[in-house]
Amino acid sequence: MERLEIPGYQIKGVLGKGAMSTVYLAVQRSLNRPVALKVLAPKLVGDSTFHKRFIKEGLIVAKLTHPNIVTIYDIDNYKDYYYMAMEHLEARTLKDRIQDGLTPEQAKTYLCQIARALGYAHQNNCIHRDIKPANILFRDKETAVLSDFGIAKNLEDKTQLTAVGWRVGTPNYMSPEQALGQPLDARCDLYSLGILFYEMLTGKRPYQGRDAMETALMHVQAPLPELPQSLDHFQPIINRLLEKRPKARCSSAEELLNLIETVKPKPQSTAFSIKHWLPWVIATVVLIAVVIAHSWLNQR
Repeated sequence: MERLEIPGYQIKGVLGKGAMSTVYLAVQRSLNRPVALKVLAPKLVGDSTFHKRFIKEGLIVAKLTHPNIVTIYDIDNYKDYYYMAMEHLEARTLKDRIQDGLTPEQAKTYLCQIARALGYAHQNNCIHRDIKPANILFRDKETAVLSDFGIAKNLEDKTQLTAVGWRVGTPNYMSPEQALGQPLDARCDLYSLGILFYEMLTGKRPYQGRDAMETALMHVQAPLPELPQSLDHFQPIINRLLEKRPKARCSSAEELLNLIETVKPKPQSTAFSIKHWLPWVIATVVLIAVVIAHSWLNQR
């Protein structure tokens, strides 16, 4: 296998590999800084559709300067290599953190951060179309960063880089209109974010069919998922984001953020509080009684 060499970069190793590209850890020599170097798979270079889409991704993200969106440093091609240099972020993704388990407060924090990123992208006429845990990275441990705009769409761009009717996105997080191959707008990202939020809260996806087709059909036909009782104060958010009809969903990320502000955790019931503290009260009373008895015996 030919060793990868790209002028201006020292390749250190592989960070990840997918069907369309490989991401390398590299050092940008001019600034002596680590970068994630995304390189289009050589087998796709001969197809202009793929390298045009690759370049389009870089140009889209380069225009988006936001603390919750990955930063692009450079995009170019050298010989048969199309590459994109991005900021190097923590290797573990939101997918890893979900597997470890998140608190409801962490899930809410990440929801807000991703919503702000999407709101900014949408204001700049860009829809992501592939929101999923593997595409959420982290900066400074607790700052969620949206990445991989490989199938993003500039709403002002009328060119067609995907076949008519081709369903973009990942079936597990796909909006009903994506599953049906219908025209998309920013609300498809908000639907996917709703699926992601449900998964952050519960550790599992709401719709899981036996295959991709059945899963996509569930997004179109299955009823809205219900959260466990302990989390049901978040149900209004899930309901608004996962509406089958785009018109019934939150119309924007800003509307979603306003909705999140209105959701407060349920106060603990009196019965729960008594049940929770009763063992400690009994233990304290017993301890005091023992101390008093011991003191009385010593005084005799």
